[in-house]
Parts: sequence; C-alpha cells; structure tokens
Amino acid sequence: MTRPRRRTVLIGSLVLCAVLATGAGGATLLLRPAADAAPVEPRAAPATVVVERGELVQTARLDGAVGFGTAEPVTTKADGIITGLPPVGGVLDRGAVALRANERPVAVLIGELPLYRAIDGSGMEGADVSMVASNLMELGYLSRSDPADFETGEAFGEAVRDWQESLGLECTGTLGPADVIVLSAPSRIAAVTARLGDPAGGQPFTVTPMTRVVEASVPAKDAGVIGAGAKATIELPDGRTVGGSIVTVTTTGEGAEAKVRAVVAIDDQAKLDGVDAAAVTVRVATRSVQDVLIVPVAALVALAEGGYALQDERGRLHGVEIGLIADDRVEVSGGGIDAGMTVVSAR
Repeated sequence: MTRPRRRTVLIGSLVLCAVLATGAGGATLLLRPAADAAPVEPRAAPATVVVERGELVQTARLDGAVGFGTAEPVTTKADGIITGLPPVGGVLDRGAVALRANERPVAVLIGELPLYRAIDGSGMEGADVSMVASNLMELGYLSRSDPADFETGEAFGEAVRDWQESLGLECTGTLGPADVIVLSAPSRIAAVTARLGDPAGGQPFTVTPMTRVVEASVPAKDAGVIGAGAKATIELPDGRTVGGSIVTVTTTGEGAEAKVRAVVAIDDQAKLDGVDAAAVTVRVATRSVQDVLIVPVAALVALAEGGYALQDERGRLHGVEIGLIADDRVEVSGGGIDAGMTVVSAR
C-alpha cells in the first residue's frame, strides 16, 4: 500500500505557521544583505536501513554467576588427629591423598557405595568388594576383570599391599572404612572446615563437581517459557561468549516470594579456564521465526489512523503488519516490501 508523504507535509505546515507568526519581523530578515545572513546548515540526508530476510530470535536475559555448583560435605572415618588437609581448589581424584591423620595418608576411592567393613583376600564378595577391586584395577594394581562378580583372594591381597606400600602405609593387605574416603566422582575442594589438630573423624571439608556451571535467576515473566534442555548463550565479563544449555529449572517459595532458578551447563569448559567465579549474563532463546523480513523498530512509522508503515527513499509509505519483536528488531510483512529494499529509519 502506498501513502502520501505525511512527514513532509507535517514539517511544511509547521514552517508555514512559523512564518505567519513572525509577520513583519520575518520580512525584515529577508531584506538584510546576504553578507550578514547566518550560514545555512546543509540538510542531512535521512538515515536509511535495508530490509533483511532471515531468522529473528527472541531471548530472555538472566543474571547469573559462574561456579562449581552446590558444595557437599565429605565424611571420613579416619582415626586419630588431623595432621594434613587439602587446599581449597585442590582436586581429589582416584588414589589422591585427601588428608593425613596421625601422619597416615587417607586416600580417595571413586564409587557409589561407602566402605562399611574391612576387606581382605579371604574370598569376600559384594558391592563394596566390587568397588574396591574396580579402583585397584583403574590404579593398575590389579589385573582387569569384571568387577561386578569379583571375589577377593591372594591377588587382591597382594594388590592392596602394593598400593599401601606406594602410599607409605603399613602393608597389611586389608582396607577398612578408616583407611579411605569414597567419593562418587573426582571432586574439587570447595571449603575446608576442619583445622590441623582436630579429630580426624567427621566432615573436614566440602567438595563440588569439577566442571563449572552457571546458576541464574529466571525473571518471573520468563518462568513459564524456560525449561530444561533449552539452549543458552553465556556472556562473560570480558565480552566473550560461550554456549550452554539449561539443565534444571527449580522454583522455591510460593506466591510473591517464589524464586525461579536455572542451572546452565557449559558446552566448552576450556573457554572458562581461569574463571572460577564471575557474574555473567545468560540469554535463552524463548521464541524464533525463520525466513521473515526484518527491520529495526526505529524504521516503523506509526500511522494516524492506526497501524504501521515503512517509508521508502522517495517518501512513500507502505503499510506493514508486524510480528515478533526482539532486540530492537521487528518482523514485518506487507505489499511492496521485500528483502534489499531501502527504507527510512529514525536513527
């Protein structure tokens, strides 16, 4: 649809009113010599933009922070007095020394089941036996076999003695609950709550997973459109971005006190090397349209009779229907509008 140049008409009307209002004064100015006249500023050409065709994505903005997730306490059954503690930020992997009690190293095993009894080479079976055997296989002290139906014997006792010797322990061939700490996965020391000289038994420190995540607050208006699995873009303080995805969305509290929080997994941990804690912005796509015509919102002309139009370079107005709006850009459609067309923009 083509419409008259309303903007030009409006400006011309205003100039005409100004001349009428100044009356004789205006005539006096016109009679002054040209040399005394103030220089006339050249009229700037209107700003223009080109109509694009492509994908328009609407995103929600979440304020978040990089970290290692929720810290969990670690329990040890070690005997004696703590004589050595790990540093905050230290890594506890299979075979690492978690702490020292009476100067004896207490090492880490990886598994789901805590060690609840002493295990030796006397023909024992069970889930705890399988867990210890699997760790000794991974550490290279026991030949590989299926740990699920493992039964201890002479080879198991010899493997335990070899591992104890490597740690500087008495070579008994037996492992008990006080000798090791079992973690579900390699972990990072989040905080040390015990001090040297404290009793070794207890919860001397807390740990987190090794991988960084982002924990973010979800605005109430976006709580219903952000769910697990949604792709996210994380904007770091130095301007870099890294991809991620929503892992969980949880709500705490009720009514006006309700808070919605999301945990975002980071696709490439290497891109966050050296960033252990920082405030970040998370953008999550909530709606998108593809293969549509897109212009800046500033290019829209509000019509007096309602609706919107785009103004071409010749001043003609073309009525448009608007669709999705995202990041100061808007989806448009209408007769005579196509990709590559140049239209006037307010900025």
